[in-house]
Amino acid sequence: MHPDVKKIEVIKQAARFDQALIHSSGLKQATLFVRRQFQSYYFMPPPLWRILLRAGLFRKRMAPDFFSIGAVRSGTTMLSDLIMQHPCVVLPLTKEIGLREIPVSWLMSAQFPTIKEKSLVEHQYGKAVSGFCSPIVPSMLFSYLAPNINKEGKIVLILRNPVERTFSHWKWDQIHLEKIKKDSLWDGFPGFSQLVNAELDAAKNFATTGICLSGIGAGGYIQHSIYLPFIKSLYKAFDKKNIMLINANEFFVNPSEKVQEVYRFLDLPDYQPLDMPIGNETQKVNQGEATLEKLSDFFAPLNQQLYDFIGEDYGWK
Repeated sequence: MHPDVKKIEVIKQAARFDQALIHSSGLKQATLFVRRQFQSYYFMPPPLWRILLRAGLFRKRMAPDFFSIGAVRSGTTMLSDLIMQHPCVVLPLTKEIGLREIPVSWLMSAQFPTIKEKSLVEHQYGKAVSGFCSPIVPSMLFSYLAPNINKEGKIVLILRNPVERTFSHWKWDQIHLEKIKKDSLWDGFPGFSQLVNAELDAAKNFATTGICLSGIGAGGYIQHSIYLPFIKSLYKAFDKKNIMLINANEFFVNPSEKVQEVYRFLDLPDYQPLDMPIGNETQKVNQGEATLEKLSDFFAPLNQQLYDFIGEDYGWK
């Protein structure tokens, strides 16, 4: 099966466009914002008016055949881009169709491809599927609502070493805060080590700081790395045979090999994916070993509980 070069370029362009928007300012940012209103596919959530317009057209649309999910900064973007490039996958309006932002079925449905679009792909390749891709973990809202979208849908859940993910999450927020933190309101705002210590203290009292800006919009950096409660809720909502867990640290070593396992899990024809650029990479920043060691000590028993539950040791340190 040959790559759909045009579709792959659409996926790449969506990421490039939103990254340019994040890092621009002034007139350039305003121009990009206007141009963004009319894209065919979005890297980040699309304009609300586009969703409302699609919903108002009352066209019959596909339901998602699969859900590719994980916590923010777990490799969800790289994984979803590789899944989406498969010729049999029909692109929805956006990579990140959220259950939190607009949790009503008619607006969710509006973001998926039409039955006509499905038929065209099916005619060309013999099969057509579409999917929901979002860094929704650890929100249990997904487990309660997603079965009402497709109870038989297949779940691909990517899990990253919680220490690495926690730090990467904080770095991602710094990109979005770069301009805002120049304002005097943010003077003296704590760095990573101070925030980690605050979260660890809060965790002792079963509380959260609620400081992180990205992700599911609640909790803290550490809370986004506690996976087991989410997985338990997922196993209650979906048949275990329809759930595939991926160790992100193995995926990063050989993305092509791992995503071909995903293709087989989704019953898609054999396909050799093309390499995709990393859509939201952050710069490398060193952090104090003492802070990372604290995080390792905190997550060690939680990781063991996770391994015991899923029956596999991911070897996270």
